[in-house]
Amino acid sequence: MKKKSRHLFLFLLFILIYQIGSAQYGLEFASHNMEADKRTSLQIGAKESISFQHKLSISFDLSFLPFQQDYFGYIFRLITDDGVNIDLIYDRRLDQDKHFKLVVGEDFTPVSFNITPLQLYYNWTPMRLELDADRQQISFFCRGKRYAYPLKRRFASQFKLVFGATAIKNFQAMDVPPMRLKDIRIGENDKPKFYWPLDESIGTKSLDAQRRNTAEINNPIWIKRQRSEWKMQSSFSLEGQASVAFDKNDEAVFFVGTKRLMIGKVGGNEVRSQEYADGKLLLVNGSQSLFDPIKKSVLNISIDQKIVTAYDSTSRTWNKQFDFPAVGTNYWLFNKYFSSSDTSIYMIGGYGHFKYKAGVLRYHLPTQSWDSIPFAGDEIFPHYLAGMGQGRDGVYLAGGYGSSSGDQMLNPRISNDFLKLDFQGRKALKLYEFSSVFSDMVWANSLVVDDNSGLFYGLIFPNNKFKTHLQLVASNLKNTQYQFLGSTIPFDFHDIRSFADLYYAPKSKSFVAVTLFYDDKTDLTKVSIYTLLAPPLPSEQGIMPLAKPALLKYSLYALAVMGLSLLIWWYRKRRKQKKLAISVTEIDTIGEPYLQVATLKATEQDKGGQLVDFPQPEKVAKGFETRHGAGIYLFGGDLQIVDLAGKEITKKFSPLLKEMLLIFILYTVRWERGISSEKLTELFWSDKSQSSARNNRSVNIAKLNSLLEQLGDFRVTKKSGYWCIEPRDKVYIDYLRFSRMVSNKKHFTETEIRELLDIIDKGGFLFEVDYEWLDNFKSEMSILVLTTLGNFIENLNVQDNAELIIEICNKIFYFDEINEEAMVHKCRSLLQLGYHSLALQCYENFCQIYARLYGEAYPKSFKDCLD
Repeated sequence: MKKKSRHLFLFLLFILIYQIGSAQYGLEFASHNMEADKRTSLQIGAKESISFQHKLSISFDLSFLPFQQDYFGYIFRLITDDGVNIDLIYDRRLDQDKHFKLVVGEDFTPVSFNITPLQLYYNWTPMRLELDADRQQISFFCRGKRYAYPLKRRFASQFKLVFGATAIKNFQAMDVPPMRLKDIRIGENDKPKFYWPLDESIGTKSLDAQRRNTAEINNPIWIKRQRSEWKMQSSFSLEGQASVAFDKNDEAVFFVGTKRLMIGKVGGNEVRSQEYADGKLLLVNGSQSLFDPIKKSVLNISIDQKIVTAYDSTSRTWNKQFDFPAVGTNYWLFNKYFSSSDTSIYMIGGYGHFKYKAGVLRYHLPTQSWDSIPFAGDEIFPHYLAGMGQGRDGVYLAGGYGSSSGDQMLNPRISNDFLKLDFQGRKALKLYEFSSVFSDMVWANSLVVDDNSGLFYGLIFPNNKFKTHLQLVASNLKNTQYQFLGSTIPFDFHDIRSFADLYYAPKSKSFVAVTLFYDDKTDLTKVSIYTLLAPPLPSEQGIMPLAKPALLKYSLYALAVMGLSLLIWWYRKRRKQKKLAISVTEIDTIGEPYLQVATLKATEQDKGGQLVDFPQPEKVAKGFETRHGAGIYLFGGDLQIVDLAGKEITKKFSPLLKEMLLIFILYTVRWERGISSEKLTELFWSDKSQSSARNNRSVNIAKLNSLLEQLGDFRVTKKSGYWCIEPRDKVYIDYLRFSRMVSNKKHFTETEIRELLDIIDKGGFLFEVDYEWLDNFKSEMSILVLTTLGNFIENLNVQDNAELIIEICNKIFYFDEINEEAMVHKCRSLLQLGYHSLALQCYENFCQIYARLYGEAYPKSFKDCLD
């Protein structure tokens, strides 16, 4: 009962958290593909200008859409109330080598830079603009580089900020690059002031998360909505009974017709046409297309004629022609996949002349030979309308419609079998049977298999209706858990005239669905391409009849037991008298999954078959500890200063005074003496004369000491020729306390470790502060934390200290997000506590960010790590 109630409570929390958290969000901007009045704009300060004093910072994350015609336009325009504009534009002129440009007034500044296409189109790039009114300087930060520009004049401290199209009088601009935007932050004097995540899915307003300030948006395209609603990318007609192939590396979709090849790019608005140079390709019944990733060519296959023809995009010709006219086919809607290991195409199933097929055929490309592959093991059901996809450990086959005998006249039915096919060992293994909710469903031709998450994705639909819909479903590779995702896609199903397929574009992080419908009267195929951003959101309740029973069951069950579960959890927490180390808010999200499916990690099976593991929100930093009275805190992002009354007074310190205080603290604690006057001059006033630097130093230290009086008996003094803080024990400094605790000490009690964890609980060491001189201190602190916690965790017994180990590992991830030892210890501890799915999620998230940082897969399996 104890373990069951714990799992139940976490499950209920996951449900609630899923409604407020997601791995992907933001705002997409309608650009040159739309009329001027339908382009997107986001304006901050529309009704009342934003004001600031001394120092302003504006940061955001940016990406561009690939395969667009025109990228020129304004990313943002900052317009002060006295008419000064600061613009970031993208200029894609071929005679320019740097396309991002910062403009002030009517002048280009020297601030210009480029971002590589792979990063710009397929990843988020953080950017930050800083205005220092005291120094009269603009700084722009992007990808680890800082670009500075001195201002020629002072300007008003009130401004409006517009991203995309601008309608402000005298500053109108309708040139908008095809971009995506998220996480807009405005800070004042190094303190956060406003934050717009842009995580809405509907509406024309975005509320600031901190101050409820409203950003006004015209013509929004919400990314969250693109994760729940399939978007029709393009639709057109093509001569003949066309077929489709997909190149996942180039993210190109090819449509083979009798007169031409049509090519679309995922995310692009246009479909290119290539007419064949040598006349028609005589397409025959049942032929399908496939992309050869080795020779990078489109293939068209006829099993009946034992012909595979390849397309040469340079000459625009096919190397073989089919025999025509052909008499029907025995292989409508067969499944196929390309095996790079032996350069072969494997084909299975199909229907024709009242017969269903179960045999496996192989076409070897180098020798152009065909052979039949005998399979042992579990029986392959004679079928068509199945889904097939390749994974790391084999090929998977889902469902299908057919009959055990292969004869259409003898009890045709839908198969609920889910098989794993080993083409090297030539053996079929039945993994399980689908839930009864799939009993009326067949599958689109291809499955998308994600070995990292243990899931596969497919499109299902009923085969007994003409006007029907395709529904995306995710299911477990090992058991019957499933989840319906996104909206439905309209689909006209007329047996052999209809075709549907599913692909995944890894760079665009999008699922791609294709529907084909052939009209034999006009000899035209209607083609539709749809995209859905990953990770996809669950389908709305009631979208499809088959989704209702399970969803309704969980909704009623959750409502009935939620109150009881919360009471049980609260009582157990009070009795235990210590914080649960794996509370939902502390499950660390190390990185984005490869297929962007953090919403659907493998989890414990429930009776209805639904996947119930959901993503975690980012941890919320705790409030500053006030038990020490006055204090200075360096862990948790930025410098924080608290007076004797426990009130934060950081905003009273100018950026210069904050930086100076940091230097005095770090040099005093680290070197036990402080910093020399010469070093201070080098850091702050190297451009001034000796007397002017001395005067500036004296004036600013006096200002600093005046503010430090609010902390009690604490000041900056000169001692033995060095400036230092004295008396250092009168004010609590977390950096000083941590340094003293770990200095020359190899063994710690649990009480001491918990105090260290409490110190670093707010986050990394000054991770939001960016000074060149600070880098060595940050690196040293990271090494010190990792060494201290790593040494302690090695001596803990997981059976008795699982929760403490998890808490320590979470803190290690603050400083090293791919610390292998921490990942292993955390997984073992989660397993010890019975959280098997969370252990797997921790491992998978680690693998995702490892691959992203190093460009290669993490070499150890989950089992190897635990062993």
